[in-house]
Amino acid sequence: MSPTELRSLLRKACAAAGSQRSWAHAHGVSTAYVSDVLAGRREPGPTILEALGVTRSVSYARKAASS
Repeated sequence: MSPTELRSLLRKACAAAGSQRSWAHAHGVSTAYVSDVLAGRREPGPTILEALGVTRSVSYARKAASS
């Protein structure tokens, strides 16, 4: 899942809760934090990821050999 897709998922969850404030309160995080994640200013932490049913996965890939 891309960061854009994750933000979309959070945006939909907030809409279903009625507002960012309602969703944030229900999950024990600040409204400012949710707003920052939605704007791409901060990465979602464990509380937001857990609430969305998402886990963080990191992968690495080799760079193409330069000529």
